[in-house]
Amino acid sequence: MESMQSLFTIGIGRFKTVALGCALVWSLLSPIQAETDGERTIEEALREGTRKIFKEKVEPFVKEYCTRCHGGGRAKANVNLAVDLKAPGRGVAFMHWKKAAANVKVHDMPPEDAAKQPTGEERLQFIDWLSFLKYLSPRNPGPFVIRRLTPMEYGNTLHALYGVAPSIADSLPEEVIGEGYLNSISRMQSELYLDLANKVVEQIVAPKGEAPTAVQKRLFGEVPPDGGHLRESARKVAVSLTRDAYRRPSTEAELDVLVDIFDLARENGLDYTASLAMMLKAVLVSPQFLFITPSGAVQSNQDIVPLDDHQLASRLSYLLWAAPPDAELSILADKGELHKPETLRAQTERLLMHSRARALFDGFGAQWL
Repeated sequence: MESMQSLFTIGIGRFKTVALGCALVWSLLSPIQAETDGERTIEEALREGTRKIFKEKVEPFVKEYCTRCHGGGRAKANVNLAVDLKAPGRGVAFMHWKKAAANVKVHDMPPEDAAKQPTGEERLQFIDWLSFLKYLSPRNPGPFVIRRLTPMEYGNTLHALYGVAPSIADSLPEEVIGEGYLNSISRMQSELYLDLANKVVEQIVAPKGEAPTAVQKRLFGEVPPDGGHLRESARKVAVSLTRDAYRRPSTEAELDVLVDIFDLARENGLDYTASLAMMLKAVLVSPQFLFITPSGAVQSNQDIVPLDDHQLASRLSYLLWAAPPDAELSILADKGELHKPETLRAQTERLLMHSRARALFDGFGAQWL
């Protein structure tokens, strides 16, 4: 591995590194191509033209000749074109349009006994429009893969969030590259992650009776007074812990699980701080921390799932820095601004110009080659 990295970095100056990194990142990462002011790409022009034809020709055709039988709650052949009119580019709709165009072409639809038949020109416009349908469909980036953090990323993440040395991850086994990054976890690795979580908590949470560490104060805050609302305070701590560890705002269900762990620890005689420590351990061994996961549930019938800003921030940061998103990326993700082409490009360039971008070549780049 060292020889590969040496060959990869020899002779590459800072300018070449940034240029190569930009090319690699934009070829692999960006789902959006930035456009200069006042300039429209050919694809966007085709997309707008397709929308215009759809609104002026196709939609009236379908409403006039099709939706009487293929609309409403009892659509014939389970083909509801009234629904497809609302989202013409979705995967299921495409199959419906393809079937409809084939039937219209051979005059099977509308049926012979229909009250009204389209003209030859109307049929032709409907059939020809199908070839432009792809411009109404979202780009398909391929199947979404939930990827586990590599040992390098895991160590860097613990360092960024809790100040522990990245070398704490040295006990993790080397990744087996195989067909790409692993998206599973073995029993042995589960035990290793639990052991590492214990070590992290031991480093950042002071023993009972000793003054709290600086990291402990930052994570847990002040201990509520006797008789205070401990459960409410614990939930607030959980919100803060998970925002950093999960790299996105947590769901109410995720918070409920952590508060239940806090409650269980309290029932077993642990004090407030020790119960929070148990909650932190649960965070550190959770899939949301160990894997780069989607922000919400992905429906099984969804062919294409758009990346939200928090997913985009994580992918960008782990690709270029092998570390979690920094404050600037996180703020942009929270505001919903990171997906904007000009913002995404500016952030990519910012991360690439930083010395931490070396991780792109030491980690991902070496495996990609």
